Amino acid sequence: MKKHTPSLENWLYQALENDPPRAKSLCVTLIGDAIEPHGGSLWLSDLIQLVVPLGINERLLRTSVFRLVAQGWLQSERHGRRSLYRLTDTGLEQTRQASERIYQGTPEHWADDWTLVVLPRFGNGGMEGRADIRRELIWAGFGALAPGIFALPRNQASLARKLLKAHHLQDQALVLGAHDLNDGKGLMLASLIDQCWDLDGLAAHYKGFCERFEPLETLMGDTLQPTQAYAIRTLLLHAWRRAVLHDPQLPVQMLPGDWPGIRARALCARLYWQVFNAAEQHLESVLGQDALHFQPLKTQVFERFGGPETT
Repeated sequence: MKKHTPSLENWLYQALENDPPRAKSLCVTLIGDAIEPHGGSLWLSDLIQLVVPLGINERLLRTSVFRLVAQGWLQSERHGRRSLYRLTDTGLEQTRQASERIYQGTPEHWADDWTLVVLPRFGNGGMEGRADIRRELIWAGFGALAPGIFALPRNQASLARKLLKAHHLQDQALVLGAHDLNDGKGLMLASLIDQCWDLDGLAAHYKGFCERFEPLETLMGDTLQPTQAYAIRTLLLHAWRRAVLHDPQLPVQMLPGDWPGIRARALCARLYWQVFNAAEQHLESVLGQDALHFQPLKTQVFERFGGPETT
């Protein structure tokens, strides 16, 4: 039987040594990618076991989980001396929104439509909650076109209204659908891309992602161990999530011809499906004894990155 080369173990060691994941954000990655598709709940003791190969100790893990509960992202149930954790409704919604950007990306075709959110000022002190909604709009991909005006080049009116409603601001903001009518007659919305979004910084993130993970394509063999595959899948998605959730996912027509995000997404998809089955074996070995909570994999998972047959 072919043995693993030490180089793969060295890569994993260096990956954790040079860029150790933060426990809290790693929990978000792990639960969204691997736990939610199996029913979305697990015991704290099992979660502790899952993060060991990723360089997270029990103390850090417990602290991170308690913070996620306090922030309303996770909820816990006591069963004697054991604690069962699952996503809250808020956590499920945030995971769903993030998953669309992580696994699907920008639609291939663009209908030349824009969504604008306008936050007028109210009273002398400005609109309450303005800073919070600004952060959420930017996280969702909107760019700051001007003070109090945010733009996104696709139809995301329903998402904008949902964010405003969550902050009780649905009656204090304008959500507008728009088409650029200035073709050849004035300033184009698309000409403000560099002002709204830091594409240079994002491109650097994608290039760094490729430089970090491309060596795996030659290091991984056919006999990849389940624990290694699980560690690679989690670190891969964790790094990809950090990059792609800062990406407004502009239409291809608005991006430079050599946009590194295209190469990075293709790389992530290839590696993800290359390690997926072996990583699932590791999850089964850790969580599979509890058939009530570790449920069969949802079939929607096989639509991620276009499905394994496209890589």
